[in-house]
Amino acid sequence: EGHLSRVWNLTANAAGTLLASASADETVKLWDARGTERTPTVSTLKGHERDVYSVSFHPQGTHLVTGGYDKVIRLYDVRTGQLVKSFTGHDASISTVIFNPHGNLVVSGSKDCSIRFWDLVSGLCIKTYSSHLGEVTSVEVNSSGSQLLTSSKDNCNRLWDVRQGRPIQRFQGHQNTSKNFIRSGFGPGEALIVSGSEDGFVFLWDIATGHVLQRLGGHDGVVYDARWSLKQSLLASCSDDFTIKTWWYDQSLPVFRDEALS
Repeated sequence: EGHLSRVWNLTANAAGTLLASASADETVKLWDARGTERTPTVSTLKGHERDVYSVSFHPQGTHLVTGGYDKVIRLYDVRTGQLVKSFTGHDASISTVIFNPHGNLVVSGSKDCSIRFWDLVSGLCIKTYSSHLGEVTSVEVNSSGSQLLTSSKDNCNRLWDVRQGRPIQRFQGHQNTSKNFIRSGFGPGEALIVSGSEDGFVFLWDIATGHVLQRLGGHDGVVYDARWSLKQSLLASCSDDFTIKTWWYDQSLPVFRDEALS
């Protein structure tokens, strides 16, 4: 009942009761995450051709959205497992797809170097950003839905004003040019940006100035992603070196350091 090829993405619903995994075996699987020793498969969602790169739950947990190699975004009903709607318009593979916090829009990033906003009801693309010079590897919206954070293989993470539709900050210094899906996210209080990097470091930037605050060393390979856990007050990162590392803030140490804190 497990996947038959590599798993590209994993996400959980807001309640923490379901996991969804996107795989190169052309499927998305839903898993019951409620404390059993062997997590059972709830359902298998089919429809994609080739790899499924990204999956995300709707804020209300009723639907999920997927994207992948076939350039099509698909909306599924979580309860029935049925395909509800397809969104088409990207010219290359879809590397990342999410819902906005209000649940009325789908946001996607593609290897065609663009970010698109889709109306959930009509299925139409209502806005396109195309300032990146490389493949888009991740998108994330802040808690209010007013700002969008994007990562790209042009060695640049960008912060966008969603209302005005323009980039308002750049975050550079890391490496993101060749490896698949180096991702970034919002850090503590959404005042910091955190990101992986091909040089093996975890990068932290000040969201207001765009300056690098810390470069955390400790991994022995490409760092694909770094995520801040609000409930646990720690940072977690995953790498090509087969490890997940956790980091915590030590007030006794200076902020501007290159050494690992874990």
